[in-house]
Amino acid sequence: MEPTSYHQLGFFVAKFQRFEDGVSDLMRLLAKADDEMVNILINELEYSKRLKTVDVLFSRFLAVRKGSFEEQIAEFHKLMTDLQKLGERRNELVHSKYTDWQNVEGRQGLLRESSKLRSSKGEREEVEESLMPEDFQSDFALIGQVAQRLESFRLKIIDWIYLDMDA
Repeated sequence: MEPTSYHQLGFFVAKFQRFEDGVSDLMRLLAKADDEMVNILINELEYSKRLKTVDVLFSRFLAVRKGSFEEQIAEFHKLMTDLQKLGERRNELVHSKYTDWQNVEGRQGLLRESSKLRSSKGEREEVEESLMPEDFQSDFALIGQVAQRLESFRLKIIDWIYLDMDA
């Protein structure tokens, strides 16, 4: 049986939760402090603020090491930017209104509706997106790429920590 648009929507939201946990894990590693103290901080920060915090922690973590790390810092910042975009997509999907929808071929999908207030223009902007199960593939491809990059940095950080311990 083919996955439905509802299934794909739920799959995206569940996959995204792994990124939130991954970013929190990076914060714990970089802070090298009592995990409970870091958990307190994590619980007080919304997702976008956690991304900014871990981005700064990473830069600081490398700034106190010998060597040139500009490339890694830029790469990590790009990862945080991509995680932010995924967070925005997650918010779009979670905070929208959905209606069952059928395309011209009779296939079932979802019609996503959301609105944003544009105070600078003095208007409410309405967005509508038709979602068939396959329309989530680009989201899932980005999730896969970002997950690999996040894990790669986690492993690099662990290596750097243990190199410091050996020194």
